[in-house]
Amino acid sequence: MKTLLLSFSLISVFVLNAQTSSYHEFPDSNAAWNYNFQLNCFANGTADESYSIMISGDTTINNTTYKKLSIPYLQSQSTGTCGAYAIGYKGAIREDVQAKKIYIVAPASNSEELLYDFNLAVGDTLKGYLESPIGVDVIQSVDSILVGSSFRKRWEVNSCYNIYFIEGIGSTYGLIEPSPGCVSDLPDFSLICFQENGRSLLPDTTSSCNLITSLQEQRAKVKTTFYPNPFSTYSKLQFDRNLLNASLSITDLNGKLVKRIENINGDNYTFYANELSEGVYIARIEENGDVLSTKKIVILGL
Repeated sequence: MKTLLLSFSLISVFVLNAQTSSYHEFPDSNAAWNYNFQLNCFANGTADESYSIMISGDTTINNTTYKKLSIPYLQSQSTGTCGAYAIGYKGAIREDVQAKKIYIVAPASNSEELLYDFNLAVGDTLKGYLESPIGVDVIQSVDSILVGSSFRKRWEVNSCYNIYFIEGIGSTYGLIEPSPGCVSDLPDFSLICFQENGRSLLPDTTSSCNLITSLQEQRAKVKTTFYPNPFSTYSKLQFDRNLLNASLSITDLNGKLVKRIENINGDNYTFYANELSEGVYIARIEENGDVLSTKKIVILGL
């Protein structure tokens, strides 16, 4: 029996190593990253916005073909004058597969910069378009994460804002957002989900990851409040309309699904944090395949 278990363990390790040693290329079409953007403007209110970054065709710059990135729409639950993340064209990217690097040409620029280097090792310093203008980020760890049906390499870039790079997907802190370093009260971006060829890959293959558009905004937006937040044992959710057979998904900041609750009905729900570790999570309300609301929650230690 021990021999059988050992053999199974060795096979599992071999399969995992094979998956992570195979380079996962960046998508070049039919892909979208959904992010949530939050910022506390204090007297001017708070920003709470969700958006999709999508690949929107080809462009040629300096005789080189790039893939255009764009944000089609902004779903906002901001208050006061805070927020209003800009939509539209966000630059163009290309991949050097052999070098395992992604390059970007920013809007209003004709020069490319390094966006991602998927060769980084522990102790390396983050360089290029995403490096912090007010600090230095050093790779803390390298491990793997399940994306769809295979494991991909993951780099811990910044522990202050829980920023990770995932091979073939990019940053959990906004696809093209520079690191904030460790300065507090700066804009906070969180990867909600990633989909390719119409299939959700993060946080898992069963969650919806629809492109955020004006049509989705009209039919799906629901104002959701958590009180208290932060909390240690439970938080009460209040919705601005009655929900029918909705679900609540809780993911960590790496996009991993850690808890899912089905059959939520009515205009309120009490969420209990039992079995969840202290930390920051993303709470997502869904109904009939539509994402109604996305909120960042903080669970405190007892």
